[in-house]
Amino acid sequence: MKLCYRGVEYDYTPPVLEVSESEVLGSYRGRPLRFAYVKHVPFPQSEANLTFRGANYHTNRHGEVEAVVQVKQAPQEPQFKPVFDSMAAARRTLLQESARAHQESMRRSLERRLQVAQTQGNAVLVRQLEAEMHQLA
Repeated sequence: MKLCYRGVEYDYTPPVLEVSESEVLGSYRGRPLRFAYVKHVPFPQSEANLTFRGANYHTNRHGEVEAVVQVKQAPQEPQFKPVFDSMAAARRTLLQESARAHQESMRRSLERRLQVAQTQGNAVLVRQLEAEMHQLA
């Protein structure tokens, strides 16, 4: 085939592909249709370990299916357990520290209120605050 591009003529021969018709039939607007595929182009397959209805199998690069024989292993603990344990320990430590800080804050507040009540000479309030101090300890 003679072609011309910007005044330069050249011969072009398109590549010839071997095409095969598949057995897959279709229908388009009521007319039968066959699909055609290029013969020599391989479709690369990926290698994968798969499971179908509890049966394990392996696919190789050629698209072939190989059965996988599994050796029964002892059940393993979940992988997230150490992370969960460390998170639980950190949370427990944080809660203990916050409880200690809260107790200390309440004790300081109670001591300050007791000093104020003593300086004002309010004996009833002093007794109430001392009773609260004994409950806190």
